[in-house]
Amino acid sequence: MISALLIDDEPAANQRLSRLLKDHPEVQVLGAVESVAAALDFLSEKKPDVIFLDVDMPGRTGMDLLPELGGLQIAVVFVTAHERYAVTAFDAGAVDYLVKPVSPQRLALMIPRLLGAVAIRNTPLAANSGKTTLQPKDTISFAISGSKKRKICRLSEIIWIEAMQNYSLIQLRNLPTALPTRRSLNDWQALLGEPFFYRLNRSLIIQLELLRSTEWNPRSESRLTFEGAAEPLVIGRHAAARLKEILNKPLNC
Repeated sequence: MISALLIDDEPAANQRLSRLLKDHPEVQVLGAVESVAAALDFLSEKKPDVIFLDVDMPGRTGMDLLPELGGLQIAVVFVTAHERYAVTAFDAGAVDYLVKPVSPQRLALMIPRLLGAVAIRNTPLAANSGKTTLQPKDTISFAISGSKKRKICRLSEIIWIEAMQNYSLIQLRNLPTALPTRRSLNDWQALLGEPFFYRLNRSLIIQLELLRSTEWNPRSESRLTFEGAAEPLVIGRHAAARLKEILNKPLNC
């Protein structure tokens, strides 16, 4: 079961959503508030797993609350009548975006996505190692930047992740193009530890299990071929040197 806080300046909207969530016993509503200030007071005493957050509220908006969440690791679902906020919401890392009046059918579609996102946030990291206990069979979710969609996949589907300015690009098996998301490469590295995933340089993580062939070029760029990737991955000399070091390690290391 996961816990939830409802935040909407319209009491009727909070009441309606609370009634709809009663059909989903895996979500327990801890409370409902009508402003960002009241939400901060609530969060100073209790930490829900998720907040259902209205965007357009008098005074401080729902977007103003996000920086205040800090490292609380609370999932966010936006609930608003204004579809124009959708892209901004997903870029901010929202799990989903519900348009009022929320329909029971749309809420039911969102619940599994929410449960998966909360499970990922609550996964403990191995003590003092910087590595996660997640395994390739485990599931992870991330918001696709510039889209209303959120991707849910197994870790075994991730071929490589590249840093790209303020984004990271995730290449999944059997997808023609990489998917952009706001999660940083450092965040990904904390989730995707060795011996399955390796960071080759400041901007690249690969899944070693899916590497099928290498084409080394010591004077310029090398090319890596992966299972499930339509095109080879081109890497520079420093990344190639790091990969050779990894591949040359004895099997018992």
